Amino acid sequence: MIAITKRGLSLLLLGLLHVVVPATAIYESQAGTFDWHHTWVGHPHEAVKIDNDHIAVYTEKNIIASLNTHSGAVEWRQILENELDHFVATDAGILTVSSLPERAQFWNQTNGQLIWEYTLSESEIFGAAKPIAWDNGESVVSIGNTKLVKLSKEGEELWSWTRESTGDSMNESIQVLQRGNDIYVVVEPIEDSKSPVFAVNILDSATGETTKTVQIPCHANYDHVAYVGNYIFWTEANLLKWSSIDKKDVKSILLKTLVDSLPTADKFDPTQINILGDSDDANTKSFILSAQFETDEGSEVASVLVNIEEKALVLSTYFGSQTTFGGLDFYESSLIRSVRSSSNEFTTSILPQGKDITIQQDFSLSGEINYVKLIHLEPLALFVVTEGSSVLFYNESGLVWSREESLSNIAATEFLELPEPKMWTQMVDELDETVSEQANENPLSRYIRRLTTHVLETRKFPGWIISHIIGMSGSTLKDEENAVSTLEAQSCWLNQSKPEMLYRDNFGLRKLLISATKSGKIVAQDTSRNGKIIWSRYVDSFSFTNVYVVRAAAVKLPPVIVAIGDTYDDVGGQATGFLRINALTGENYISTSPESLEFFEPVVATNIGTDKIMRLPIEDPEERTHMLAIYEAGSGRVYIYPDSFAAREKFAAEFLPNFYFSHQNKHGNLQGFKVVEGYRGSLKVLPVWEFKLPEGENALTMSKAQVNEKVASIGRALGNRNVLYKYLNPHMFALITRGSAKGVMKVRIMDSVKGSILYETVHTQVDTETNEVHVIQSENWFVYHFWSNSAQPMGYQTVVLELFEGENENERVKSSNFSSFDNIQPHVLSSAFAFPYPVTTMGVTETRNGISTKNILFGLPTHQIMGVNKRMFDPRRPKEKPSKEDQEEMLIPYGPIPDEKRLFLTYGLDVAGVKSIISSPSLLESTALVFASGLDTFFTRSSPSKQFDVLSEDFSKAQLLLTITGLIVGIWVTGPIVRRKRVNALWK
Repeated sequence: MIAITKRGLSLLLLGLLHVVVPATAIYESQAGTFDWHHTWVGHPHEAVKIDNDHIAVYTEKNIIASLNTHSGAVEWRQILENELDHFVATDAGILTVSSLPERAQFWNQTNGQLIWEYTLSESEIFGAAKPIAWDNGESVVSIGNTKLVKLSKEGEELWSWTRESTGDSMNESIQVLQRGNDIYVVVEPIEDSKSPVFAVNILDSATGETTKTVQIPCHANYDHVAYVGNYIFWTEANLLKWSSIDKKDVKSILLKTLVDSLPTADKFDPTQINILGDSDDANTKSFILSAQFETDEGSEVASVLVNIEEKALVLSTYFGSQTTFGGLDFYESSLIRSVRSSSNEFTTSILPQGKDITIQQDFSLSGEINYVKLIHLEPLALFVVTEGSSVLFYNESGLVWSREESLSNIAATEFLELPEPKMWTQMVDELDETVSEQANENPLSRYIRRLTTHVLETRKFPGWIISHIIGMSGSTLKDEENAVSTLEAQSCWLNQSKPEMLYRDNFGLRKLLISATKSGKIVAQDTSRNGKIIWSRYVDSFSFTNVYVVRAAAVKLPPVIVAIGDTYDDVGGQATGFLRINALTGENYISTSPESLEFFEPVVATNIGTDKIMRLPIEDPEERTHMLAIYEAGSGRVYIYPDSFAAREKFAAEFLPNFYFSHQNKHGNLQGFKVVEGYRGSLKVLPVWEFKLPEGENALTMSKAQVNEKVASIGRALGNRNVLYKYLNPHMFALITRGSAKGVMKVRIMDSVKGSILYETVHTQVDTETNEVHVIQSENWFVYHFWSNSAQPMGYQTVVLELFEGENENERVKSSNFSSFDNIQPHVLSSAFAFPYPVTTMGVTETRNGISTKNILFGLPTHQIMGVNKRMFDPRRPKEKPSKEDQEEMLIPYGPIPDEKRLFLTYGLDVAGVKSIISSPSLLESTALVFASGLDTFFTRSSPSKQFDVLSEDFSKAQLLLTITGLIVGIWVTGPIVRRKRVNALWK
């Protein structure tokens, strides 16, 4: 007889767990077939040429990357952990200086690998002065505003220099410039200095010794300091002054005298000017003087090129005034300026050559030019970045490639169902009519017209047969006709053709992804064509925060979305903007009802506070769009959008009597309200309940119910055929807080209608200071993730809470209708599981009818997305040997969540910075669509219960067709024989 120890039994159960764990792995041949991944770098701040084939950029996302100049592909990228302050590229590599923590790093420009790293002590910080780097790999960085350190190509200190400190040293700023073999350290005096001077220390770059000191006198009220070539410029009241940085030789001119010959001379206010020149090239002898001023139409910028002669400043090219300045760059001895010349083009001026190049660009799609970099002068290669985060690369023939980097900064995304083709057939056939035409239409003529349309449709029948026969050898779920490369899908939409009309496929796998970005763009992507952009919109002065689908596609009515963002009102104050858009074309949606046209303006800006925005489950009767409710906490008022007479009447009759909601303020306290009608039909809130956090507690996170979630069953069938009935409360949510005592975390399940606490638990020894807490909610359960410092076990944990109507089996609430005001306390089952990874965000799959089991999706800081079947987070998983009833219920033995790579939806992809994961059902109950965004964007399909409602990829449809055909032929051949035999048998 073989004895099995407890340890052996545990290992056996763990081995069985790895066998039965539901996996979401795919075959190698399926990678990239149904999913797509777009690699982004963010909005570039600066670009530098590496070689003829590559440029290096650093972006607002603290990323340095190398882009291919021929295609725009990301060759490599490095995502820095801390804030990037400085970026300098040379032939030897790329130097970056970042803060919090203070770190200087040198990178290989060919492959992006780290060569060396130089760090500071906790008491030191890097200075604001731009570092210097040489082609031999050596560099100079500033520490604070008193010290310079030269580093070797291995990152070791060669020398350090510290200037004499004074009482004002901590407040003074310095600039570090390289001129030949010398380093110039210019100390700018503080305001109200008793003896203000620009102190210039000239150092030998080889030894760090001071070779010369120059003091350039100035007035205490100096302003607008700029460094151009070997000169320093500044203003004093109405004077523009300048001097060589290596000698005391101050010259000045009245600003009014300098610009007196310009048409906009009166606009050059000394307080509003800007001096733009190249501080890196000692041979620079010109700069641009610009001034910003206000007109009746808005803000404009006037600018002029100024040449520096021996003892005077001479005006050169006058650029006139434009609404924006555009972009400026310096290339060897040339100055390059690109500025919008019309709504559809911009002009790049190359000076002093006097060459102007006009390039076509639709600025309504991209926003104004934000940055330009000339990569080559002959032949022309120009790198352009716009305010809407569109990245474009031009040559003299036009656009070479583009990247829609606004998608690296998504604020909100929604899936949009596409219309069925038959809907649009009907619309073209008979519904494109006015009300009077419909009333006067003869029924016979209408029938004849429809019959004619259907007869004409039969012309497509042969093609339909041929396409289906050809399609038998391919995948049922893959659209191979519309294949698009990843680089093409990442390109900006240029509005060179009208957006194509999209239709839903047979399985509902093709949808539109509508993303609203913080850079003011709204982008629509086709999920079935590698995420190709179908249309995009840029809205000036908008930073979007939310997007809502308020009307799905219907007969004669296109889908409508409402994008909401922060903007400015007519006088420049903070406002909230609402934008109504036709989701199929990206154009402003104009109401088709004359009676409600004034209430359906496509763009609306309001100064009311938008502390909470709610999409209501009722539609306005005129446009059939869902209403939005906006809560303003300061006034305690609620507004509905749109606020037409018909919409308000329906809202008051059908929804107002039972309109309850809750709101969490900035301190984490919760309050519940009922909306009532006030003076003259206004809507106000009445407090129903309030939950204040105990002293010392801080809110960490709060869950939200899944929108439009379908629940297939109201109970859970057990192995003994009994049922545990789910506690399905649409108003419950989880509030997780940090306790007053160290290491304490509290979890409360609450009802948002009456504010009652349905369940409360406390976790101790939890690290909530350095590790984030995340929670997801669906149906009757919650799953949350945190770090535990407890000894058994220390590490990441996930806890599941599952709520049922009663503690006993078959126990159910007697009432047929659920009400939050009923005194029902749910029974909660809970269990904790060790989890192998930290988490950045959580999501859950959603299927058409909620029959399939769910996958809980985890965004990982390792740039992966992990999908774990809900069965793994079952609080009823047996901790002992599973009984027959447990086996009947298919319960998995208790154990930690396995570190199994097959659970990664992203397989080997590097999906960086995932901050949001959303899901949408397809028409296949087995399949959910998943989209993740953050830095990168990733789309895939998830089938937690396998694809039980579709034929497998290796199923031979041709063999099935041949079998059916053979049976038909066999019946046709043998049928007469059998009949003759029967007749002959009757004659015998």
